[in-house]
Amino acid sequence: MIQIYAKSGRAVKISASDEMSLSADVRGATTFMLVSCRSLSTVSLSLPAHCVSLMDANRTDWYIRHRGGDLHVESENLTDDRPLFQLESSYMLHLDTFYTGLYALEPVNSIDQYIKSDADGRFVVAHRSYTADFYDTASFRIHDYNSSSKYDRSVRL
Repeated sequence: MIQIYAKSGRAVKISASDEMSLSADVRGATTFMLVSCRSLSTVSLSLPAHCVSLMDANRTDWYIRHRGGDLHVESENLTDDRPLFQLESSYMLHLDTFYTGLYALEPVNSIDQYIKSDADGRFVVAHRSYTADFYDTASFRIHDYNSSSKYDRSVRL
């Protein structure tokens, strides 16, 4: 299980409306299960990154999904188009893309686009921009979360 934090230190959470957003500070991080890519058949195994899907640890089969550029948590069991759902809930997890030791998430069906937070703290999929602001808002720390331990450990994939 993992928790995700923006480069700024703010926790990534899921709102009451199932929207992926930033908390006001480091508290309130949603715990996710980092699972195998839901759309593995569309991903080249020769890529240097890991294809993953992020499932809400409190809701089985509810995954972070991007649709229309926004990110939400949705149930795979409530979709009318499972292959599309699997594609839109699969991400390439890149280490050291914008900053050493930080991760970036690239949707498998959106080449050279990344998950980033916007000015309101919501998450969107956006085309890569070669600016410090883009790099800052598209870079994340991922911590291994073990509820039986009082300490988190940084993930190394």
